[in-house]
Amino acid sequence: MQETEPSQENTSNGTTPDAKASNLQATSTRHLKDHVDWVLEGWEKELPALPVSPIAIISRLERLQVYLRSEIAAIYERFGLTGPSFAVIATLRRAGKPYQLSQRALMDALQLTGGTISVRIDRLERDGIVERLPDPLDQRGVLVRLTTTGERLFEQVAPLHLANEDRLLSALNQEERTQLADLLRILLLSFDKIAPEDPQHPTHWIGASLAPAHIARKLRRASGLPDIPGLLVQNVSIPGPAAEAGLQEGDLIIAANGREIRSIECLYEQLLASHGDALTLQVLHGQEHRQLILKAMPPAEN
Repeated sequence: MQETEPSQENTSNGTTPDAKASNLQATSTRHLKDHVDWVLEGWEKELPALPVSPIAIISRLERLQVYLRSEIAAIYERFGLTGPSFAVIATLRRAGKPYQLSQRALMDALQLTGGTISVRIDRLERDGIVERLPDPLDQRGVLVRLTTTGERLFEQVAPLHLANEDRLLSALNQEERTQLADLLRILLLSFDKIAPEDPQHPTHWIGASLAPAHIARKLRRASGLPDIPGLLVQNVSIPGPAAEAGLQEGDLIIAANGREIRSIECLYEQLLASHGDALTLQVLHGQEHRQLILKAMPPAEN
């Protein structure tokens, strides 16, 4: 059989290769529309100049929270618990034997005020799930420990709770779950405060505190500076890598080794990718563009 070169103008169905590529691209960008899509389309028609793109993320997170919270609460309610009360139980169990923490440590772990954590512990103590004990290291403090009843309760609830969460994520395969978790981590790290004593705090690896991009934008707007995302340098340690590089308080890190920097996670990734070599930083000092060389080491893994 004699083979022939395929025509560059037409394929067997009369469609040119360019047209097929265009159709494939159009197909890959189509998707079923959810409620948020309809909202976005409505605004695009009514006020096309209105920058509504954040709705695509924020509104979906809000709507998902409503659905997920009710589904997750249903498991807790079967055991007379709430999400906040189970968080106390899980935190104590995660601490390892004898499954106890000081009330202060429990408060810090759950990021709660003293009054709020006391109310939660009171309820669990009344139900025999936890007990308070004197803290031998703090005469005015107490230890909170899971009772045997609390341990058994955790063993009952945890598998059901995790299976339920897995069910709620059924629309996503493992790769999609990993991608979503990575993106949510980047966003959450811009809001969750890293304790200064934590080795992950930027003070320990570049010698400066860094405000996240959403705070940096707010502060720059208030100062009449251009609204540009980046990491805002604060509290430069002297001596330290940041000071040696010439970074100053108020500087905005916008790129490292040519990559845009919008999060501490992104800067950390660039530091790891440098394998100990210096980073070339693009920095805004007010409105002045500067290029600095930062020699820093990534934090040790916990």
